[in-house]
Amino acid sequence: MNTARVSAIIVSYNSLGTIDASLGSLRKAHDAGFLDCFVVDNTSSDGTVAFVARAHPWVTLIESGKNLGYGRGCNLALDRVTTPYVLFMNADAVIGPEDILTLERFLEEHPAAGMAAPALVETDGGLQGTRALPTPVSILAEAAGTTAGRADERLIHPGGQPFEAEWLCGAVLLADSVLLKELGGFDPRFFLYFEETDLCRRVRMRGRQLWAVGEAVARHAAHDSAAKTQKEMYEGCIAEHYYPSRFYYIEKQYGRAAAMATDAGEIALLAGRALLGRIARRSKGRLSQRLRAPAFRPPKAWPSP
Repeated sequence: MNTARVSAIIVSYNSLGTIDASLGSLRKAHDAGFLDCFVVDNTSSDGTVAFVARAHPWVTLIESGKNLGYGRGCNLALDRVTTPYVLFMNADAVIGPEDILTLERFLEEHPAAGMAAPALVETDGGLQGTRALPTPVSILAEAAGTTAGRADERLIHPGGQPFEAEWLCGAVLLADSVLLKELGGFDPRFFLYFEETDLCRRVRMRGRQLWAVGEAVARHAAHDSAAKTQKEMYEGCIAEHYYPSRFYYIEKQYGRAAAMATDAGEIALLAGRALLGRIARRSKGRLSQRLRAPAFRPPKAWPSP
C-alpha cells in the first residue's frame, strides 16, 4: 500500500551533473514512506536517462520524447500524481526529508495556503527572495535604473518566520495537488521562465495564499544549468526564452498593447541610459544585450505533447 503524501516532480534536460544529488536528497523521504518521485526527461543527450534508470530505480522515469520545456514537462507528471501535495523541484536543487515535512505541515495547518516555498540557499551563499508580481510599471522602473522595480524584494532567511508573498521561486515549491489540477497545471505556452510567476498569479486569483516558510531550507545551484548553454544571458536566464515568456505574461495579464509598450519602453529607456553612459564614458549597460534578444513577441505555440 502506497502511503506517500508528497509527489516530487523533477524535469531534467542534460542534468547528469546535478540530478544525482537532487534525487539523493529525496531518496531519504522516499525510504521513509512519504514521498514518490517522478523525473520527466526532455530528451537529454548526456546520459541522464540511463543514469537515473540505473542509479535510482525507485524513481518513476518519464521520457517526454521531445524537449517540452519546464511547465509542460511538469504537467506530464502532474497528471499521474495521486498524493495530496506535489513538490516541484529543479534538477540542481536539494532538500532534506525534515524540510519537506515542514512545508507539508505548514500547508496542512494553513488550508488557505495553496503553495509554500522554503528558504533557498544558492551556491554562492546568497538567498532567494520573494517580490511582487511583475507589472509593466515595475519592468520599466527597472529599465530606468530606479530601485522601484524591486523595492519590495524580501529575502527568505533560513529559520525565519513564515510570511505571505505574491511570488515564490519555482526551484523548490510545495503545492496543493488538487488545486493545481483544478487550475490545469502550468500554462503550456511558457517554454521556460515565468511559468511559476503565472501559476502564482492564478493561485492568488483562486483565493489561495502563497507563503515563504524559512523554517524549511533547501539548496540550489542557481543558474548553473542555464549558463552551460553558452547562450546570451540576462540575470542568469537564457535571453531567447526569458523575453518572449515575459512578453506573454504581460500580454496575458494586461493585454497585447501593454506588452508591446513595455518592450518598446524598456528599449527606449535602456537606449537613453546608454547614451548618458557614453557621454559620461561609462558602459552601455544592458542595451546591446537587449537588442540582441527577442522583442515584441510571445513564445511560439506548442502542440499538445
